[in-house]
Amino acid sequence: MPFDQRHVNEIVERVCAGQEALDACRRRDLGAVIRVLGKYGITQGVIASLTGIPQGRLSEYKTGKRVPTATSTFEAFADGLGMPAQARRALGLAPAAGPGTARTDGNGFPTDTFDLQLLAEAIGRRGQKVKRRDMLALAASIGAGAAIAQSEVWERIAYALTRPTGMDEAMVRAIETRSAGFHQLEELVPAAALYKGLAAHLRETGNLLNGMTTDRNNRLRTRLIVAIGESSVLAGWLTSDMGDTATARHFYETAEQAATEAKDPGIAACAFAYRSYIPTTRGAHGRARALLTAALEALPGSTSPGTTAWLSARHAEESAALGDRAQAVASWGKAEDAFAIADPDEDRVWTRFMDQNRFDSYHISTLASISRLDEAQELATAVLARLDQPDRKKAVIILEGIASAHLTRGSANEASKIGRQALAVLRETEFVMWLPKFEALAHGLRRWQRQEPVRAFLEDYSATKRQLAASPH
Repeated sequence: MPFDQRHVNEIVERVCAGQEALDACRRRDLGAVIRVLGKYGITQGVIASLTGIPQGRLSEYKTGKRVPTATSTFEAFADGLGMPAQARRALGLAPAAGPGTARTDGNGFPTDTFDLQLLAEAIGRRGQKVKRRDMLALAASIGAGAAIAQSEVWERIAYALTRPTGMDEAMVRAIETRSAGFHQLEELVPAAALYKGLAAHLRETGNLLNGMTTDRNNRLRTRLIVAIGESSVLAGWLTSDMGDTATARHFYETAEQAATEAKDPGIAACAFAYRSYIPTTRGAHGRARALLTAALEALPGSTSPGTTAWLSARHAEESAALGDRAQAVASWGKAEDAFAIADPDEDRVWTRFMDQNRFDSYHISTLASISRLDEAQELATAVLARLDQPDRKKAVIILEGIASAHLTRGSANEASKIGRQALAVLRETEFVMWLPKFEALAHGLRRWQRQEPVRAFLEDYSATKRQLAASPH
């Protein structure tokens, strides 16, 4: 059931000014704050929607199973709920940003959910790949008009909810544009930061859909369902990257339901493909390939060359990991044929990441797994030389793949040196999803742990795990 934003704000303002909540804030006991808010009707679901903190994590805070320590977690909680100044001070946080200022983290990314939505919409309107410096410039310009824009959006949503005929082309197009923008931001903004804005976007889109009649011939309604499906697959990817695979699966199931409702099998294919990364990071390559096979079977032929190229490249990669050289070569050939005619910017929103660098990274992994390491290294050198800032997650994937290939050859020192390079980028990008890959690399290297490069890698890996465990993930 949709909640009344203004009513929630009033309750938070009143409750968090009370002695019980303030005492909990001074102890930095979010679990107690959640319990106090719950007594006044603010559910964990509402808190999760506003703060971007997964509901399962909030439940752990409430029961004391997990105790948050990262300042960014407290900031996300206070910012999302709009906690009053005295409660923020009790938590040890700076005052909220004033009017006309977009609240950002230390890297310049907006932390307010509405600012993130505005940024996604602005980037989506550009319709082309955005570099990090351009994204930061857009983010810096958002604050001044955010309050006015938020008021206008809520008024328009309220009108659309009370009068379904008020839903129009302009509003649906804005939702679609914002969905596309979030997909582009995935390469630029850490998962935990981006998820807050995406969760609010999904909630808003769901509210709009609930306010419409269930006429299956209503084209605007179908487009909203497609936008929910496209956004849900990204939410699944982000929550998986944050280490919450249970929530990720729920989002993928939502995407599959949207695909059925909208008669858009491409969304289901994307959901299967994203889901395949969960078993991949655990070494379950057979399960991953089965999901990719299902994805290729679900996707209508030639309707999305970019998606076909992605799915086939992933299928080649997993086939190679299983030692199925013939299938890996066949799948790669299909991937090359599709990529040759693909235009990711004109394809589905989730294909925007599929540029030449990412396509080549799949080739590198495939080559390395079928013992063509020299070719893989030559290609990797070329790709790494042309990677720029937004592509740093690709560097993690490429470097880890080459390190693992060296380990397969028994070159422990070389694997360790390249593995440390990959870990440095992984920490920078907070690419938690790929951490299990390094666990497997560390496990394979322990037999050589007396060698200095190997020992350095193992120490670096342990430090990285500790660092990421202390993050909001």
